[in-house]
Amino acid sequence: MTIRKLRDGNEQAFQLIYQQCHQSVFRFAYAFLKDIELSKEVTQETFLNLWIHRNDLSDELPLYPYIFAKARNLTIDAFRRSTVVVRMQEEATKFSIHLSTETEDTILLNDLRQITQQALDRLPKQQKLVFELSRTEGLSYEEIASELRISKNTVKYHLVCALKNLRLYLAQHDIFYSVLIVYLLWRK
Repeated sequence: MTIRKLRDGNEQAFQLIYQQCHQSVFRFAYAFLKDIELSKEVTQETFLNLWIHRNDLSDELPLYPYIFAKARNLTIDAFRRSTVVVRMQEEATKFSIHLSTETEDTILLNDLRQITQQALDRLPKQQKLVFELSRTEGLSYEEIASELRISKNTVKYHLVCALKNLRLYLAQHDIFYSVLIVYLLWRK
């Protein structure tokens, strides 16, 4: 009798069904979703769906299994959507953290480059040249000596002095020498 009235568009029949079932549908949705607002949406959508498809109801089939089948399907859909949203938020957070870390690394690397260049610029001309040929170009002592037409011991002396001066300059800027070595190797 209630189904027939509902199919005919009787709003009082719909309100009666809503009053009898909406709390159970809400509790059902909330048991899975654990979210009040999302459960309210599922409940509202369930009864909206019931009203829209009221002409499809059969007098022979019970109404409550139909309502809960709709609620179950809508709950599953909502759960999937919320899972996707959570996953997307996690990915966005990871990307944001990665981007932030990458930005910080870039800033630190640029600072290190600037300080290193300042340290190199302060070296005497011959020390700077020997250092760059050794560390940047990767030439051996013999190759540097041959190119600059100086002895191998002079190359070694200039390199030792350059490294000492660089260490002192970097220590004044609270930068460890090992960071510079890593930077120089990575720069290649």
